[in-house]
Amino acid sequence: MTELFKRILRPAYRALRQTPLIRAVADRELRILGAESWAAPLLDSFIHGPCGQAYGVTAEEKRELATRFQGNTQAIPSGTSPLIHVLLAREILSIPPETRGDVVECGVWKGASTASLSLVCRRAGRRLKVCDSFQGLPDEGEKRHLGLHTGVYGHYKAGMFHGALEEVREHLREHGALEVCDFVPGYFNESLKTLGGPVAFAFLDVDLESSTRDCLKALWPLLVDDGFIYSDDAGDLDVVKVYFDAVWWREELGCAAPGFVGSGCGLPLSPSYSSIGYTRKLGAFRASEWKTAPFLHYPE
Repeated sequence: MTELFKRILRPAYRALRQTPLIRAVADRELRILGAESWAAPLLDSFIHGPCGQAYGVTAEEKRELATRFQGNTQAIPSGTSPLIHVLLAREILSIPPETRGDVVECGVWKGASTASLSLVCRRAGRRLKVCDSFQGLPDEGEKRHLGLHTGVYGHYKAGMFHGALEEVREHLREHGALEVCDFVPGYFNESLKTLGGPVAFAFLDVDLESSTRDCLKALWPLLVDDGFIYSDDAGDLDVVKVYFDAVWWREELGCAAPGFVGSGCGLPLSPSYSSIGYTRKLGAFRASEWKTAPFLHYPE
């Protein structure tokens, strides 16, 4: 019955969002988001840049998405900022439509980023695989975590960042697009074995080195060439070192270690620090898709 009412009322809701009062509220939310350090250029590149054009996504739609991201992080406990949601949305909407594959999120807590990603996936026509134990973090003992750049240290304990499956579902019903989501419950070393490919994009927010290795072992073989894996654990060098562990990559995945952009202090979303970075699974080199620099040598 709830879904029936939503289908009936949705056109009226969309019309309401275009009224001056609601637009003023949306503009206020965007100003709040834009007040974050160095946020304005990223927002501008998202809203007015080319991402989403291949899907027919307009600047107004992207503006509304950014407003929804801001609202999601206010309505749902979140470990990621709305600006990170904007960054992830820009990357997903930049994937060519002809590239097959799902979007995978590992580590969802209460579902704030999941709600935002689901809205993007619905618009891009992709499924979102929502992967979490839904019991919180596994036990890793008394290991100390050091933020070398931030100077912060601390410990994780079993059950931290717990979001129950039905709680996450309810948040998606209210704030996201539940209909594009497939839930993959369980600890990653077992649950991710059930995933099929291809994977067009992945977002990891799993906190632990061991969980990062489990995710990469399962997802890397499924990831499309030139596909991205973003991680919200850029400040934890124990996690980041996994992406440079040449022996592990060769033994477990049969390839060279890909490295990690944003190691230690994250991508430049702030003058001081951000938690987000990425790696990329490079396909065959095509010179036409890369830039040249006047200070480098090109024998060809």
